[in-house]
Amino acid sequence: MLKKTRNLPISSIVLVTYTRCNIYFTKRGRQIIAMVSVGHVYSEYATNFLQDADSMSNTHRVIEFDRNTTRLKVEKMVNLKEVRPTGKFVVRLDERWCNCENFQKVHLPCAHVIIACKHAHQDFIMYISPHYRLDVIMKVYDNLFGELRHEEYWSPYQGPQVWPYLATERNERGHPNSGRIRIEMDIREGRQSRKCSYCRIEGHTRNHYPNNTRLR
Repeated sequence: MLKKTRNLPISSIVLVTYTRCNIYFTKRGRQIIAMVSVGHVYSEYATNFLQDADSMSNTHRVIEFDRNTTRLKVEKMVNLKEVRPTGKFVVRLDERWCNCENFQKVHLPCAHVIIACKHAHQDFIMYISPHYRLDVIMKVYDNLFGELRHEEYWSPYQGPQVWPYLATERNERGHPNSGRIRIEMDIREGRQSRKCSYCRIEGHTRNHYPNNTRLR
């Protein structure tokens, strides 16, 4: 959002950020409306996630641990192409919990939850968070940005005024002032005089070396 704007004045950064947010919200709103009109119910991320999880669930088997089929153990069947051992996961449908932790993180049914729902004859769609529904996402982009009027139409400002701190202003010439906090390790013990890079003797520099005629 702030790409190529960090060296601009504050007022220009605010204007560019406002304009780019308006463009982004307008574009995303049109995309959501187009997806709803086609017949999509969930976002693209949720759809792809569920498709991958559904395909992976075919390689798992389920073991029941209660009569209500809400607590189950899911084991991945042996795959001769994989060297790593098969995984074992516990799913609690009544608590919306799986020890793979993906179910709790993204609030979407993982492969273990999907195969557990199929075994319990439940629809895994009921475990999808409503935040992934397009009708819910569309409400985020309903609020439009107002257009910016010319400064002549602005109401007079009555709040506090902010002035720059001149001590931190960057020098027009030379090396900029360092903003590093100095500590005891940065303090030199005594002032060290400069040595000549040609003879390594103090009192002169290479450009003023007295015995070298080539440097005169």
